[in-house]
Amino acid sequence: MVNEDVAGPPLWERRLRFVLGKGGAGKSTVSAALGLAEARAGKTVLMAEVAGQHRIARLFGVTQLGVEEETELAPGLFAISIDPERATEEYLSGQLKIRPLVEMLTRSKAFHTFAAAAPGLPELVTVGKVWSLAIALDAAGAPVWDTVIVDCPATGHGVALLETAGNVEELAAGGPIRDQAARIHEVVSHPAATGIVVVARPEELAVSEAIEAVALLRDRGLPVAATVLNGVREERLEAVAGASAGAVRSAARAALRHRAHQVADAGYHERLAAEGGVPVIALPEVVRRRFDVGALEILAEHLAVHTGAPVSAA
Repeated sequence: MVNEDVAGPPLWERRLRFVLGKGGAGKSTVSAALGLAEARAGKTVLMAEVAGQHRIARLFGVTQLGVEEETELAPGLFAISIDPERATEEYLSGQLKIRPLVEMLTRSKAFHTFAAAAPGLPELVTVGKVWSLAIALDAAGAPVWDTVIVDCPATGHGVALLETAGNVEELAAGGPIRDQAARIHEVVSHPAATGIVVVARPEELAVSEAIEAVALLRDRGLPVAATVLNGVREERLEAVAGASAGAVRSAARAALRHRAHQVADAGYHERLAAEGGVPVIALPEVVRRRFDVGALEILAEHLAVHTGAPVSAA
């Protein structure tokens, strides 16, 4: 049952998406598949990678993502790596308005040490950069990006990233930092604009942690739009005609094990839907020697079907 307190438009209609999950859940893969699905539907999509993860680049077979300019990964699909130091410099440029002073600060080793250690500052400038990308307009006044998808750090750090602006707004006495934090928090916490996706593998502990993450985010007033159960086992047919008796028995045992996994996956799906209180998107297990764009295409097709995303006429 969907929790009405956090109800908003479907995930596909929210322009800013944050994808979270425990390490190994496949959140970078899901982020990439979401971006690819939307680009295939004719949207202009930006994926933002934070915390120097470099997983998006590897999935698309590029050396690295740009930190100053976006890297084109596919038609309509771009990506950028958000570096906290670079984002801090941009923030200072916007606040201080005095370029020589900004340059003096950013060249200072002591300043960078302070900035890295200051509670919440790296997270604030990172989410501030995401916010600036999400609200960017072109010369005609139209959004530069139809959709911005953020591949967040692992769940704990990802939640900290999302709640930083709200914390600063609450704690700061006033001034430009508080004002900007308030504007960022307004967008990040607005269910019509932002949708958070929590990714989990079909495993007992992973599903329990995803349910806890959804509850934590909801408690912080942050808009969870969906969960993704990533790696669900699908129907599988074994060809046994003409095989030896031993091969038939082996195939039968494998089929029974696979069926047991399917039953377990269905149970995880049901539990995630019931206890998470948001829609669950099931993505199939894709077995490849090398997980590449072809594998992402399979997941993107499933996302388009299960989320009701528009499909490009091409």
